Amino acid sequence: MATFPPGVIQAAVRSAQTWHIPASVTLAQWALESDYGKAMPPGSNNPFGIKAKAGEAYVLASTREVVNGKSIEVNAKFRKFFSLDNAFDDHGRLLATCPAYLAAQRVRNDANAFADALTGVYATDPHYGWKLKTIMQGNNLYQYDAPTGKTST
Repeated sequence: MATFPPGVIQAAVRSAQTWHIPASVTLAQWALESDYGKAMPPGSNNPFGIKAKAGEAYVLASTREVVNGKSIEVNAKFRKFFSLDNAFDDHGRLLATCPAYLAAQRVRNDANAFADALTGVYATDPHYGWKLKTIMQGNNLYQYDAPTGKTST
């Protein structure tokens, strides 16, 4: 079982309250995408690997992507956030409002189904949902979901 810093848990719960995205999934994404906060693009405050759009502040960093079934290393523009709280809020807004995540939005009351629906959309890793669920289950992250959004383990 890994340690999740209280500030990270609080940021995930606040984001869940605002955007109605399972906090368990957000925490698992934080753990997976940033290696539990140890591997963010330097100077980015971006633990989720959110790519920058035109006109947004960014940092350039190397990342692995799966393209045509092969894992390759690429340089990408990652969004730069003022703070971790800002990153968690923007992450929640992205998952709650972006049309690309409509399938996940439809199952947001089931954290496991939500995690599965992110596979191939949020990340190119074909095992992304499974990895998130493994982290969620292994760390009892469902305890941070709102009572109406809690899923069985």
